[in-house]
Amino acid sequence: MAELLAGAPPSGFLRGVVIRTAGALSAALVAALAGCSQFGKTEQDPNLYPANYKADLVAYIRTHQPEMLRARESYVSAPTLKQFDLQSRYFVCLRIDGPDGRKEKFAVFFAGAINQFVDAAGEQCGAAAYQPFPELLAVLGTPGGKK
Repeated sequence: MAELLAGAPPSGFLRGVVIRTAGALSAALVAALAGCSQFGKTEQDPNLYPANYKADLVAYIRTHQPEMLRARESYVSAPTLKQFDLQSRYFVCLRIDGPDGRKEKFAVFFAGAINQFVDAAGEQCGAAAYQPFPELLAVLGTPGGKK
């Protein structure tokens, strides 16, 4: 009661003000940092043409597909834009002939980089216009290559 008579606010009142102020400042800081996380980022074109698709395929196979390293012959199609559900993406078909038979792979690109690399299913690569892909054999040092 003496606090009220002296004109000072009650101690519980001050504690509430401090807590509310700290909470508001914290929320403002979080909002500011969230806004800055997008600063300087540019939107990527999901359908950017994969200009280095052959080099990207070689690097991907060396890293992720060891069973394909024994290829005797290799063929690749040129990047083609294809509709997938509601979106279009560039893709290539890759065919490898090796000691374990023939394998066909389907590589989908997003923003010019490999996004998916899966076994070709059904007719995904049935109409692909394959071209020899000696760059793969040369880098891998397989019998069909130059190394």
